[in-house]
Amino acid sequence: MTLLFRNPVHDDHPYFFDPKPFASYQLYQLGELICPRGYLLEEHIQVCYEITYVVSGTGWFSTNGKVHRLGPGDIYIHTPGETHAGGADHADPFRYCYFGFRFHSNAEGTHRFKQIQKSFDTHTVPVCRDRLGIRAPFFGALRELREPSLYAEDMLESFLNQLIILTYRNFFTSWDSPSDMGKPGGGAEEAVYRAMQYIDRHLSDMKDLSELSRAVGYSYSYLSYLFAKTTGMNLRDYFTHKRKQKVLELMRSGRHSLTEIAEMMNYRSIHTFSRAFKKAFGVSPSEYKKRHMQTAEN
Repeated sequence: MTLLFRNPVHDDHPYFFDPKPFASYQLYQLGELICPRGYLLEEHIQVCYEITYVVSGTGWFSTNGKVHRLGPGDIYIHTPGETHAGGADHADPFRYCYFGFRFHSNAEGTHRFKQIQKSFDTHTVPVCRDRLGIRAPFFGALRELREPSLYAEDMLESFLNQLIILTYRNFFTSWDSPSDMGKPGGGAEEAVYRAMQYIDRHLSDMKDLSELSRAVGYSYSYLSYLFAKTTGMNLRDYFTHKRKQKVLELMRSGRHSLTEIAEMMNYRSIHTFSRAFKKAFGVSPSEYKKRHMQTAEN
């Protein structure tokens, strides 16, 4: 049964004015939010790093104006200075947990998560699928704040460390959960195969290759590395090659006008399609179609 909420249910533990210090970072915020259908999170400037995990429902987040669709099991990274907004779908309440923090600066001494901070700062795709079980430490950390007991601070830091490390591993490494180890066809080859399948099925409607991150469960940068290592071909070059093949297939079929093909392949206009076609094949689409018809008649 789907629960209906008219107002958001918010369990927030803010420390913005007095951040809670730990060995490598300061805790700024930890909480859980259940958004009613259609709920909007107002646009704001991100003041700290934030790791968000979607527990249930569907919704969206935007970073600097770029919107990303989210569903259960997705992880989202925000970094300081970004413009952030979000909301729940109109058909489904949206529940997620979040953890806001700042790494210690150089003036405050070195910290163990320098490499993680660098990766967070340079990431290009902010969303990926959790494959390592980040939900458990999220709820563990919240429990330590809601119901503090003996050694609560130590337990809290342990859970928060897990959140940072598991997020890093989900986005930037090929580390698999123990249950995935030893499966036939797993690892890099399976990820590349799934990426190829997704591209083949969505050639006409893919707007950005970053969609592969959610479909495959790896960050785009790491997936690109795996793809090149496994196939010897650049991921974007593969996508471009497959689109060219599809365009030629549609042209040769003779069942569609050039305008229809442009629309089917998600070009903004017939003019954009014509320019791209001529750049790829050296002739205009109308000239290619004419030559193909002449060849077929002969």
